[in-house]
Amino acid sequence: ASYQAAAEIPLLIAVDEEGGTVTRVSRYKAFRESSFPSPRTLYAQGGLEAVLQAEEEKNVLLSSLGINVNLAPVCDITTNSASFMYSRSLGQDPLETGAFVAAVTEVMEKYQIGGVLKHFPGYGNNTDTHVGIAVDNRSLEELEERDLMPFQFGIDAGCDAIMVSHTFVNAMDPGYPASLSPAVHDYLRG
Repeated sequence: ASYQAAAEIPLLIAVDEEGGTVTRVSRYKAFRESSFPSPRTLYAQGGLEAVLQAEEEKNVLLSSLGINVNLAPVCDITTNSASFMYSRSLGQDPLETGAFVAAVTEVMEKYQIGGVLKHFPGYGNNTDTHVGIAVDNRSLEELEERDLMPFQFGIDAGCDAIMVSHTFVNAMDPGYPASLSPAVHDYLRG
């Protein structure tokens, strides 16, 4: 009888290192002098070039620590400064946000860091689902023309994972939050 060794499947070691308010590694001086700024801040200072320079440094750091998945980039499009996702979003239109998502995905691929597009189908200007219920009453057409576009850019760039939000998206499924909705999952898989 011949024996064939099973292929090794690497462990996925994930972190939430978006930059800005969500930094689980760079907030500690043992790993970096200061936390990575948010993509919104970097974009305002130097455009996509500044964002990608920070992404290069971020991926080098994560790789050096054995981390191979980052729960980023944020695909959400938010225009209201009082909304939950405002500081975490890029703050640009769907095309520019999509270009950002694709470029970040490509940088992560270069360093063999898996990306996770978030928060499908997009928070928009909704409230924080960690502390309450968020309901999105926009039409499916409105979502497809705006909030879903950056996710498509990320998928086209090769990102293989997507985090689904807990928002109730009435145009897709008024009965369940997106994260628990078979209708939302079917839409995403299609």
